[in-house]
Amino acid sequence: MAKRKCTIPRSVQSISLTWQDAHIRHRFSDFSVRRYKGEIVWGGGLQPNLTSPIYQIEIRYRLREVPKVRVIAPPLAPKAPHLYSNGTLCLYWPKEWRWRQDQLIADTIIPWAATWLYYYELWLDTDKWLGPSSHDRQD
Repeated sequence: MAKRKCTIPRSVQSISLTWQDAHIRHRFSDFSVRRYKGEIVWGGGLQPNLTSPIYQIEIRYRLREVPKVRVIAPPLAPKAPHLYSNGTLCLYWPKEWRWRQDQLIADTIIPWAATWLYYYELWLDTDKWLGPSSHDRQD
């Protein structure tokens, strides 16, 4: 019997919005979902530790675009660090890591948002961002 050669596809295969939704709602069962013309929006609560408030977040995603995460409530403090100008969370530095459409939001973006909230709360206490901050380096 001949061995089959393992080939790697030339292009990255997108995970469908339906598949992303299934994984998110399996891991984060309290998240809700809304669909708009080619965009899906998930909303749900994350609590970085037992003494934290439950932060309501929103994740907006279109195929072939980067998922965008925003805290809906409670409001973030003025001048909170590691936010983009549109108010979305800076979860990673694009020079070090890039979103790929073959990745699961439930395994990457949502846990990173919870981690971001953990460091945000430390920032509230210390006035220093103690989490990863590669983009603060001078390159």
